[in-house]
Amino acid sequence: MKKMFFIAALAVFGMTSADAQVSFGVKAGPQLTNFVGSDVEESDMKVGFNVGGYANIRFSEQLAFQPELLFSLQGDKYEETILGQDVKYKSNFSYINVPLMMKWYAYEGLNFEFGPQVGFNVGAKGKVEGGDSSFEGDIDDVSGVNFGLNIGAGYELPMGLNFGIRYGRGLNSVYTLEDTNGDKFKIYNSTIALGVGYTF
Repeated sequence: MKKMFFIAALAVFGMTSADAQVSFGVKAGPQLTNFVGSDVEESDMKVGFNVGGYANIRFSEQLAFQPELLFSLQGDKYEETILGQDVKYKSNFSYINVPLMMKWYAYEGLNFEFGPQVGFNVGAKGKVEGGDSSFEGDIDDVSGVNFGLNIGAGYELPMGLNFGIRYGRGLNSVYTLEDTNGDKFKIYNSTIALGVGYTF
């Protein structure tokens, strides 16, 4: 996975020229997040958000590279019945994400994007509620670095305002879970993000 990021960076720098147009912007938006994986039952989506900035490096009318720096609140939630008692669980995972997106402008402001992402976990908390009691605490054994892939589409107005939708899927497990036999479960981030941005 590290090699993939290195190759992507080489490709971008190899394409960079004195003619490239560089602009900067900010973006934010809500997102639906949960955890997926063949080893575990899929959890319910919870509402999070992402906010940050980006640089848009335009090589031509149709091709651009857009590195971003985003704070992203992710996680999941689910409910189950234990001994006749409804129990609700919610997790909040905070990341500093660095997407490296290649953008293809198909027609005027309409664009499609694809690229890798590296995320740095800066917080992980879980909350359990059942009956009249609740408990909240840190989640242990969380992976400090999370690699992923993003794909999305967007539209940019001439005035600088832009809109986008992006799906992100983690490539390495978010944190470690083991059953009574000592077998480890693999759990991956899954995110559907909406974004509104402005390019200066």
